[in-house]
Amino acid sequence: MSAPPPPRPVPYHRLATLRSTWSLPVKPLLTLATAFVVYVALASVLLVLTILVLALAPGVNIALGVTSGDPTSPLDVGLALAMGALWLPAGLAGVRIGGWRPPGPTWSVAARFRRELLRPTGIVAGLGGLAVVAAAALAGALAGSAGGLVEATSPGASGADGGAGPLQLLVLTLIVLVLVPLQAVGLELTMRGVLLQALGTWIRTPVVPVLVVGALSLVGRELTVPVAIPAVALAACAAVLAWKTGGLEVPIALAVAVTVGALLVSAFAAGTGGGAGAAALGAAAAAPGTSAATLAVADGAALAGGISSAIALVLVTVLVMALVSRREQLALLEPVGRDASDPAPDPVPF
Repeated sequence: MSAPPPPRPVPYHRLATLRSTWSLPVKPLLTLATAFVVYVALASVLLVLTILVLALAPGVNIALGVTSGDPTSPLDVGLALAMGALWLPAGLAGVRIGGWRPPGPTWSVAARFRRELLRPTGIVAGLGGLAVVAAAALAGALAGSAGGLVEATSPGASGADGGAGPLQLLVLTLIVLVLVPLQAVGLELTMRGVLLQALGTWIRTPVVPVLVVGALSLVGRELTVPVAIPAVALAACAAVLAWKTGGLEVPIALAVAVTVGALLVSAFAAGTGGGAGAAALGAAAAAPGTSAATLAVADGAALAGGISSAIALVLVTVLVMALVSRREQLALLEPVGRDASDPAPDPVPF
């Protein structure tokens, strides 16, 4: 009799099944519910504090509907990024309290954040993210030129000519550089890591969880075609990369590059076709429920940027998958997994 084949490695989206107590049917529901409740509580506190600060600031309009949507507004962009960063404590609370398991397996198949993966693969993903932004801006610029002059009509635009001053852009840049990594980690941890593993507890194939992650990226967003297309593409590509690489390190690198590039280009090129193309991508990368940039420019430029960025995201994802497959000697659709012979991580103490 031939020996049975060795057990296959455990893929990333199935890591919550390493212990039977982690994979009880109710655990995914408790994990997601806890993360959502914690996020709503933290977001409510943030919004209340923001309104109070604005109310006390002299000469500031506290109507968030007036300020939201301006890609050159440090307040608007900062609030959007801060809302996204709140998913970090919410996701950790969901795993630790709702799922009652250690957070390590949510980071990767190695049960930790693999910093060593950032040097070869993360750099490629980061450069690919910047290429995605460039594709969106270029497509928007070409569409804007073909459609005629693009006029900025955002109600939050600064200055008589709709432009932003150097100091405002400097403050905006600092906010983006500080908060985008926190938002990227929070969104990837919760929207890709926690959600993928919750669904992976019930479903063996990664296809359904990836599709659900892509669909849920539309929740809380303004459902316009220029934003919806890159939003679904970014969420689905990040989920695929998390499954393929066995962790969140590469999706985080991609999200940071895309978000930083899109927000800065849409701010510095506000009112142009290139800015419109980048703004569509920036709004897709921002936290659901907030708007990092209003597409108050020609629809054709924004649509071209959204479609081009989605195509570029798919190409970058395939490239990274090919590089990982070559390095790990895997098939293209074979993920980096946790060796089945490795002992499960220790349970959390009571």
